[in-house]
Amino acid sequence: MHLQELSSNNTILNELSDEELIGKYHHFGDIVFKISSGFDQFALDQYEAHMNWSLEKIGEYFEADRAFLYQYTEDGNTLSLSTKWCKFPIESRIVHYQDLSAEKHGWLFSKINQGNRHFIFIDDLDALPPEAHQEKEMFRENNTRSFFAVVLRMQNKSIGLMGLETVRKKCMWTKHHLALFGIASGVFAQALGKKWSAKKLLSETDLMSVTLNTLQEAVITTNPDLEIIMLNRAAEKITGLVEKCALHKKITKVLQISPEKRKKFRNIWEDLEAGADLMEIEDLVLTDKWQNNKSISLSVSSILNQEEIIGRVFVIKDITVRKRSEEEIRSLGYYDGLTGLYNRAFFEMELLKYNSPSFLPLSIVIADCNGLKIVNDAFGHEEGDRLLCKTAQIIKDSCRKDDIVARIGGDEFAIILPGIGKADVEKRIVERIKKVCVQEKNLVVSPSLAMGIATKERPQEDINVIRRKAEDYMYSIKLTENKSMRSSMLMSLRKSLEERTHETEDHASRMRTLSTELGKKIGLNEAQMTEIALLALLHDIGKISTPSDILNKPGKLNDDEWAIMKKHSEAGYRIAVSSPELAFIADYILGHHERWDGKGYPEGLKRYQIPLPSRMIAVVDAYDAMTNNRSYKKVLSKEEAIEELNRNAGTQFDPAIVNAFIQMLKAQNEENSVKSKL
Repeated sequence: MHLQELSSNNTILNELSDEELIGKYHHFGDIVFKISSGFDQFALDQYEAHMNWSLEKIGEYFEADRAFLYQYTEDGNTLSLSTKWCKFPIESRIVHYQDLSAEKHGWLFSKINQGNRHFIFIDDLDALPPEAHQEKEMFRENNTRSFFAVVLRMQNKSIGLMGLETVRKKCMWTKHHLALFGIASGVFAQALGKKWSAKKLLSETDLMSVTLNTLQEAVITTNPDLEIIMLNRAAEKITGLVEKCALHKKITKVLQISPEKRKKFRNIWEDLEAGADLMEIEDLVLTDKWQNNKSISLSVSSILNQEEIIGRVFVIKDITVRKRSEEEIRSLGYYDGLTGLYNRAFFEMELLKYNSPSFLPLSIVIADCNGLKIVNDAFGHEEGDRLLCKTAQIIKDSCRKDDIVARIGGDEFAIILPGIGKADVEKRIVERIKKVCVQEKNLVVSPSLAMGIATKERPQEDINVIRRKAEDYMYSIKLTENKSMRSSMLMSLRKSLEERTHETEDHASRMRTLSTELGKKIGLNEAQMTEIALLALLHDIGKISTPSDILNKPGKLNDDEWAIMKKHSEAGYRIAVSSPELAFIADYILGHHERWDGKGYPEGLKRYQIPLPSRMIAVVDAYDAMTNNRSYKKVLSKEEAIEELNRNAGTQFDPAIVNAFIQMLKAQNEENSVKSKL
């Protein structure tokens, strides 16, 4: 596997509690802040040491054995290993691959040049294409088992490659790792760009110009009247000003501050005019010449001649990337990665915030997504994820703009609705959700929710008690509606099976009739007759998880396709176990392709180890398949089918069941013959 998109199913966040997740995100935020601050503060001669420290922290956080940073040479055809970190006692990759050339490693370079901030993820060397033989050799020489890298870009140009490797074990990094690693890569790209810019500027001859233009911070110098007399290149870049146009203009007129921060900024001018000679302030927002908002920090100091102020120096630092990284980390901590709704931690926090008399009446809805386990077992977790995402969208779209909608568990949602009572929630929100769920036709099963409502109407009521009431109501409704919901789910599954296999209602009717007649012939009791009738309808329910191209292939299946087809018995078993209405026939579904001689599947059971209903369905299904149209076999006459059953009695089929079934068919023929003569 390589260059794949990292994804998650609906259980990925359940591996850690919300508190643990938030703790990890906060820890990562601290690391990124220290890395970013270090690159901002340290001089060029401290760059390498801080870069080594930064790679070590990133490598340790992602549990890697190596972390590395390659940067392009001037010709753009070679990646040179700039900095590396190895976990003791792992051998450094610098031993074997100091430089990577486009000529020798063409496959890797082609992937680097694809798109913007492209992620490269490899966890199976054997899956690499033939043209990646040089890369495969490189990874093997370095004992690499997992490789994860991101292309560093600046101004839409690739400037390097930053990545992680594991040696001791494979590591399946998730999409959350990808998001965090992407945040860190932005900081490293900025630092690499800063290093390049600094080296380039050092070649200039004017020492003062070099000093000022090496800085990433904007430097603007004014006279005592705050009229601009000089600004460096960074100031031009950050503000959009051009030096020759800004000269002799008041800085108060050319520095545009966003309205929400204007009052705070005016205080700075007042302080300066009052004689303040030093100040520092963060969390300002600068609007540049192109109307782009940038987060900045500003420091102002006075230029003194003895005790007389002869000028001011304004230093502006663009902290937009850092602020964006902090926001992204906070966002990851409070949002559900699958649905995009708020998560449980945020819900708990907001519930406390809204627990105020000003928000009364305050209603809470707790909702549970019905049938998620059956959908996961029947169609796979990808379809289960689609059900969850669609359900989340329906809930959010049905609520008001200011309502808080969260996913608080695997299949559980919660809504905080301020300023609305229980009756209105039922009429305006819950009924709308139910209506839209019923109308949804693009999923294998329509979304269905059990929803409990409780409302806090008086300040002295405990919000946690209200929440538990909503949960209790939800569970009560779920219990009341459970049977009808599951019946509806089974009807949907049966319909999906008919659509995917093209098996008609006639087939289902024949199977039920033949099976119950056989049951009567061998003396089944009433409970067993119920079992065999239901098994006749749903013995192949596991085929809804089998790909359609295999189910409906006109010719013979190859070995790989047959291996996939044979999994439907186990899939059907999992579906049946998930539903109380089907659990009692789960073992029969699992065993309906076992053989009398023990050569069947999936467990290789033989003779009386195979449940009786499974042995019966095997005979009935084989007869119906032989005597009716199937895409892969010609139709046999009843006599030919009976001859085939006799031939396989004692090997594929229970001989006693075959004998009883044939006697039943003959009796039916005789009865039909008599009726036709009357």
